[in-house]
Amino acid sequence: MRRILFLILSLLVAPQAYAASDVLVDKVWMRESVPGQTAATVQLNLYVTRDATLLGVSSPLAASGEIRHVMKRSGKMQQRTLRDLKLAGHSNTLFGERGLYLMLVGLNQPLNVGDKVPVTLSLKIGGKTRDIEVQAAVRALELSYKHYNDPAVMDHQ
Repeated sequence: MRRILFLILSLLVAPQAYAASDVLVDKVWMRESVPGQTAATVQLNLYVTRDATLLGVSSPLAASGEIRHVMKRSGKMQQRTLRDLKLAGHSNTLFGERGLYLMLVGLNQPLNVGDKVPVTLSLKIGGKTRDIEVQAAVRALELSYKHYNDPAVMDHQ
């Protein structure tokens, strides 16, 4: 019941979200790029009501897209590119947090604040492949870490 309520509230609160009968994508955004930057992460929430597999991510503004998993092993950060990602039914996956990232690689233009970047998610649901198209809002790059309110995190000088 809580998941149904979450889905209904998400549809009402997030009009920019893409919703289908079994997929909800919302809070889609990216950070502005800096000169020479060739890759960028896409931040988003992906909710599925049925078991699904995320097959990939793409955009006409990038040469390719990747699903990446970042983890700490033996005290070192390691990352690997995933071929696909299984999503359990009635699950919400937050990309850009908890080690899961969607990367656009080979950017062919700068990302400026206020831009809308077309992003396509390819999913396999119920044996059928579906492309979900969303728009990622480009936000300002935050260069300061002071907003974390953690004395252990300091700006580099």
